Amino acid sequence: MVKRFSITTASSCVHVTDLLPVAFSCALLLQGKYLAAHGGPPQARLNKYKGRYAEAESRYGPKPNVREAVAAYAALAWNHNMSPTSLALRFVLGNPLLASAVIGASDVQQLMELLQAASEGPLHDEELLHAIDKIHQRYPNPTP
Repeated sequence: MVKRFSITTASSCVHVTDLLPVAFSCALLLQGKYLAAHGGPPQARLNKYKGRYAEAESRYGPKPNVREAVAAYAALAWNHNMSPTSLALRFVLGNPLLASAVIGASDVQQLMELLQAASEGPLHDEELLHAIDKIHQRYPNPTP
């Protein structure tokens, strides 16, 4: 979960404008699909457009800590009986400084997963939020 726009900066700006996170799940890396040994499904965005998706490849490609951070968030989600996508969206929806969350889906299945996660509402489990913070401390902003 990227926290590039710090809480301090966000809390200063919230009185001026509503905040809107973009790419809350890091091009859906947090689905965990790219963790597979073969690099994920061929139709996945980063595979389908390999070599033609420069910004995403440079931001989310093989950089230090990206796979490790995604694996840690995915494991946390699975250990709490939710998908990594649900964890990411519900985390964003729980931030009182944000007005909304931008979602993107490549197919109906992804859209249904996002809608289900949104219907479950923001994360309120303090233990889970603390675990997210610990992962963020270990892997601060792996996809700047």
